[in-house]
Amino acid sequence: MAITSLQRKKYFDLRGVGYSQQKAADAAGFSRATAARLENSASGGLSGEKLHVAKKEEDLPDPLKREDLCPEAQRALEDFGYFQRRYFGRIAYPWQVEAANRIAAFLDTPNEEYVVINAPPGAGKTACFVHDIPAWVTCRNRNIRGMIGSNTMSLAKRNVLRLRRSFERIVPERAHPDMVKRGQAVDAESTMALDFGRFKPLERDMWTSDGFIVMQEESMGAISEKEPTWSAYGMDTAFIGGRYDFVIWDDLVDPRKLRSVEQKEALQDMWVDVGETRLEPGGLLILQGQRISSDDLYRYALDMSAPYEDDEVEDEALRQGKKYHHIIFKAHYEELCTENHGKEAKAYPEGCLLSPGRLPWKKIQTLKENRGERFEVIYQQQDTDPSEVLVPKSWIYGDGDYPGCIDKNRDRLQIPAGLNAGDCVSIATADPSPTNYWSIQWWIYHPESEQRFLIDLIRAKMDAPDFLDWLTDSKQYVGIMNEWQNLSESMGFPITTWIVEANAAQRFLLQYDYVKRWRSFHGVDIIAHTTSRNKSDATYGVETIAPHYRFGRVRLPWKNEGKILSMKLVDEVTHYPYGRTDDCVMAHWFFEWNLPNIYTPRRPGGRGTWRPTWIKARI
Repeated sequence: MAITSLQRKKYFDLRGVGYSQQKAADAAGFSRATAARLENSASGGLSGEKLHVAKKEEDLPDPLKREDLCPEAQRALEDFGYFQRRYFGRIAYPWQVEAANRIAAFLDTPNEEYVVINAPPGAGKTACFVHDIPAWVTCRNRNIRGMIGSNTMSLAKRNVLRLRRSFERIVPERAHPDMVKRGQAVDAESTMALDFGRFKPLERDMWTSDGFIVMQEESMGAISEKEPTWSAYGMDTAFIGGRYDFVIWDDLVDPRKLRSVEQKEALQDMWVDVGETRLEPGGLLILQGQRISSDDLYRYALDMSAPYEDDEVEDEALRQGKKYHHIIFKAHYEELCTENHGKEAKAYPEGCLLSPGRLPWKKIQTLKENRGERFEVIYQQQDTDPSEVLVPKSWIYGDGDYPGCIDKNRDRLQIPAGLNAGDCVSIATADPSPTNYWSIQWWIYHPESEQRFLIDLIRAKMDAPDFLDWLTDSKQYVGIMNEWQNLSESMGFPITTWIVEANAAQRFLLQYDYVKRWRSFHGVDIIAHTTSRNKSDATYGVETIAPHYRFGRVRLPWKNEGKILSMKLVDEVTHYPYGRTDDCVMAHWFFEWNLPNIYTPRRPGGRGTWRPTWIKARI
């Protein structure tokens, strides 16, 4: 009896996924003898290497229990470096083994864990994080449900497809001759399917380029949840459901798409609304890639707070009030450097180079010489070079011998205890922008101690009427300027001077009669500050605000809402001049520049003009 083309197709489809001759023939509706004739026929559909592969797939064992594994497979489950070499022919760097072990430890905790991993480009991080480690954790636990996310769906699918093919492979991988010559790869010794049992299901379960389910041990049964073992997800796709035990987002920060504050904040919103919400309770989420700038998505995540109860984490020192753990791998470790940078140099942590073969010393030297500041960010995973920013973070937080600038017990709009209004001067500054963010700050200066206390800060988009306006119908003033003035008077520390950037002040503030009436009513001065010609002044420019942070003369509220507001200023001064915005820095500088002309205390004999000591020291 002749077989139909439909029967033939069904038979070879089943053989292609690992069915035996007998089972495939029975399912197709003909005898095993007919099946043998088909395979021996040149027109059968399988011949040569394809037939050899099909027969090897037929002989694959079902998923094996750990105790039934060969010694090499058991070692691979515990030794990630050996796992890479045996199944992918990769010669692992120690940093990759360290990263894999730390990820495995996070997966074993009962808590939800959030991790940022930063490593330099060219070190082999993508292959490690979106292929080798997912393959390893799947061999350790076939019941895992993971997601590999990326900037685009096409890239995410490519990563998942590569992982799927590795699980399908039954012929050990051959290394590229150039990689072998450079000592970076060898021929693989085996495949995961041969050592751990088949991963590709015999039945028609999900096995596509954007998601697949691996075959389970017989004792575990089939996966009952809707999520596959591994799924692909791109930030450019529509929202989809699904929650996972292990979520890894790879190189999500694209510098070409983050050239404005709006784009950066849109990514932050997407991260909170979509990126973090894919995690199953008790799971692990990883955001990994190279640092791009001082205020990129990695820094946004690292700054997230997460208060924990004492019984929620064994070692609170690991948390330090932060939601994310931070794992950093630098291209060059200066603290370990012995100036041994030759071809035989040992890799970190024994040597100072992270990946001597991929990031040799010659390349690092070239990057440092030509792009020093960018090298510190992209290759050393720093916000910026600490020696090149306006205010190092150690000055803010009081590390080492520095007094720090934080008032932990003071909140927004809270006057420091012991201050007398008659001994202080209250000043507000504003750096407006017709298209971007405004920064408005309220400071109280205490001359005797030379301390300047930040009372309130606003950084937001607004128009001129939002700052100060006159409503003709209701005959009243509205806007931030009026609200702060009234508030300061009610608190007993009335603002005596408003300092506004000159161009904006002349354009929409000082020219209006209602502003002049408001100014006269409250008895305040409005100073138009000129930025352009003074900003880079060696003696009185922006850099002059730095010593006040160094010696703790700037006092920032750090309780509840006060901390949130202060962080906006801290973020800018600790990244200036490399941050994306400087509105808060400029508003603070307006205050310091004009302070000597605003407040002159009375002195016996009336001689001389009072100046703060930091000005005197420069004269």
